[in-house]
Amino acid sequence: MRKIIFTIALSFISIVAIAQDTIALDLRRLAKLKLWSELYGIYPNRRKFISDGSVKRDSFYNEYTSLIVKLKKSPEVYLSYINKALKKNTDSLRKQSVTYRSPGITSLTVYNTYNVKIIDLYRVVKYSLFERNDDFLPEDFYSLGVIDFKNYYGYYEPEPKRRAAIKYIIKKFNLNSEEKKFLKNKLNVGYVMDIKNFLDTCAKTSENEEFIKKSIAAFVKNKETPLIWLYNEFQFSKITKGYIPRDKEPSKQ
Repeated sequence: MRKIIFTIALSFISIVAIAQDTIALDLRRLAKLKLWSELYGIYPNRRKFISDGSVKRDSFYNEYTSLIVKLKKSPEVYLSYINKALKKNTDSLRKQSVTYRSPGITSLTVYNTYNVKIIDLYRVVKYSLFERNDDFLPEDFYSLGVIDFKNYYGYYEPEPKRRAAIKYIIKKFNLNSEEKKFLKNKLNVGYVMDIKNFLDTCAKTSENEEFIKKSIAAFVKNKETPLIWLYNEFQFSKITKGYIPRDKEPSKQ
C-alpha cells in the first residue's frame, strides 16, 4: 500500500513539474512570437501590417494572438505562476534572457535594450496583459517602468570584486566627483568591470589610459554606448586623423 501511495505521489509531482515547464515555455514563446511577428512587419500596437502574402508571417501572428488569448483566459494558471516566480526572484531567472525586440542597426550601440531577462518578461506580461488588459505586448520593455534595471548592468558581479575594481580605477586616474560617483553607483558595475578588464588585458600605454579617461567622462554624460564601441570610434579617429581626401590634396606644380 505504501509503495502504491509513494508511486502516486511521484506521479503527481512529475505532472506538476511538467505543467510548470509548459507554462514557462509558453511565456518564453510569447516573447519569441512577438519578435517574429515584428520581424515580418506586423506591429499590432501601431495597427501596422505590411502585406507581403507571407504564410510564415500569418502563422507567427496567429500563434502570437492565440497564445495571448490563452494566457488571458487562464489567470489562475499563468498569473499565479508569474506571481510565485516574482516572489522567489531566483538568480537563474535574473540571468537568463530572451530576445524581445529586433536589435536593428541603431541598437548595436545601445546597452542591451532588446534582450529581456526572463524575470522581467514575467513582469511585462503581468503588467501589460493582466493589469492593463492590453491586446498585445508593448513593443519596448525597457522604458515600461516595471523592469529591474539591475538585471542589465552586471549588478551580480561579486561585491568584493566590484569594490576592488573601483578602488583600482580611482587610484589610477585623476577623476572628478561626478566620475567617482558614476563608478560607485551599483547600477554602473557593468561599465566598471569593462574598464577594469580593458586595463588588465590591453597594453598599458598612455594612449589607452587617455582613452579610458575620456570614456569615463563620456559615460557620465551618456551611458548608451558601451566601451567596445567607444574604443572602435577611438581607433577610427586615430586612423583618419590627418587624412586628406584626394580632391583636397595640394596640386603638384
